[in-house]
Amino acid sequence: LDHVVRQRLQHGVGGAPSEALELALLHLHHSFRATYIGEQGYKATAVYARLAALVGLRDSSHVLALVLDKLLFNLRSWPAASSVVQRSLQLFHDLSVGYVSVRQVAKLDGAKALLAAHGADGARFLGAVDAYKPRALYFAGLARILFSADAPPPVFTAFMQPWADAIGELLAMPDAQLALDHVRPSVLRVLRDLRGFLSAVASKSHYALFFDWVRAAQRMQLVQRCVEMRGDARVQIAALKFMAEFVFNRTQRLNFDVASPNGILIFREASRAIWAYGSRVLEERDVAVRDVYKERYKGVAACFTILARLVSGKYVAIGVMPLYGDDALERAYRVAVELLKQFPVPDVIAYPKLGKATTALLEVLLARPNIDLVPLDDAAYEHIMRVCVEAFDHAETAVSSSACGVIDGVLTAAIESDGSDVAKLVRARSDITTYLLRAMLNIVLFEDRPNDWSFSRPLFCLILLDTQFALQYTSQIVQYQPVERREDLIKALKELLSSTEFVLTTANRDRFTQALTQYRREVSAKNLILMVPTSQTLGAPVDILAHSTAKDAAATGLERQEEEEASMVD
Repeated sequence: LDHVVRQRLQHGVGGAPSEALELALLHLHHSFRATYIGEQGYKATAVYARLAALVGLRDSSHVLALVLDKLLFNLRSWPAASSVVQRSLQLFHDLSVGYVSVRQVAKLDGAKALLAAHGADGARFLGAVDAYKPRALYFAGLARILFSADAPPPVFTAFMQPWADAIGELLAMPDAQLALDHVRPSVLRVLRDLRGFLSAVASKSHYALFFDWVRAAQRMQLVQRCVEMRGDARVQIAALKFMAEFVFNRTQRLNFDVASPNGILIFREASRAIWAYGSRVLEERDVAVRDVYKERYKGVAACFTILARLVSGKYVAIGVMPLYGDDALERAYRVAVELLKQFPVPDVIAYPKLGKATTALLEVLLARPNIDLVPLDDAAYEHIMRVCVEAFDHAETAVSSSACGVIDGVLTAAIESDGSDVAKLVRARSDITTYLLRAMLNIVLFEDRPNDWSFSRPLFCLILLDTQFALQYTSQIVQYQPVERREDLIKALKELLSSTEFVLTTANRDRFTQALTQYRREVSAKNLILMVPTSQTLGAPVDILAHSTAKDAAATGLERQEEEEASMVD
């Protein structure tokens, strides 16, 4: 049936091909592979004896060859937007991710031919420049097949030659020609394809091959020129996202030798790109744009991702860079802080990807010891804290957890280093501490969040810094509740606030986190539906820690009566 369908499709017989039939055949291939071949290797089964008798498929290698041939035919024949291409690429990806299965595929003649000719001539869908995800799946699969047998440098160089030729042609063009409309697709194609290929490079030796190749013939100049290109956000973002993948220490692939300068070279390249793009955005911040996300925030988010991966990768000792006069770190930090201060705080929620990149960067930058290197002034500190509070309501729990990590990192550094610049900044802005404490108490006491642990860490530091306000605010919360709920609430809050000593130690933090979990259980068990205060003029506050509930008083009276009776007996 598959053979007949191919013949009709190749010769244009019988009208348009049936997409439903192609999807059914792909589902059959997927199910047969999952059942009779498996994810990791061959499965001994009697089905191949029957297949050999009927269609000549004697073992699983013949079946894999048939499946791969089918996939390549679909990629050559169907347009990028079709479901057939999407499903074929997914099955191609599945074939390339298994440790054993990718080695089986690499031995097939079809895979060898594909590695020798992997350009747009061999796959129709590659003609669509904007289809990044399909292209990424395709070239990531090719990378896994290429590196499955530890390809020697000549084989790797031969595979990369089409990209080397394309980059050489683009670098020979002046900037004005590089920005022309008919050249742009070639630029986007190279940047996106290399990004997809690099995303599957997992080992240190394979990354070293790519690093040496891209550094040769000044090929990284294309990325820098694209970042600096004016008036074309698509090219700039494609270059920045390639840089974000280039600096990503995925599976520790960037762990260079101690004597290697490669880590510093990568940091300088990335810092230069961040500075070029960030400076342009800051220069044009007053210029109106039609789509602020596509033309500004998307690139800013990519810059934040690059810097976060540079710092968290830990493959370069960034702390020593200022000691020998290298300004790459200082420039990257300075432009990142200025960019943070430019966009309005509500945009963190309005643009989820921007919020995710922002909190991920802040969590890395404001952790010890990096926080001592960040140029943090009063305006930046206030803006960052407001961004974090706004991120508490982000759609993704991981973003709100990162925001908690940012606050915890800053406050912990301020408490542990009392005389540092960060400590002076935090102490001078007690109004921000109060603002953060009120916001966190409202969330912890009134909302049921899945990441209470994340909120408990900075909340402990905030109570430590301003215990008096914490007691005052919780007492006002009690006064705002209906009378019948106050007794149970006072008991729960008293157990929470007296659970540990507010001194910054790991043990005290853990006890407070456990007490917060217990508070949540108490509120849930007693079905306490609390009302959020809307006014701070709530009358005389209640002293929670000194207050005794009716149950406590009754218990105390009973104990006193028992002691008196015992003394009379004596």
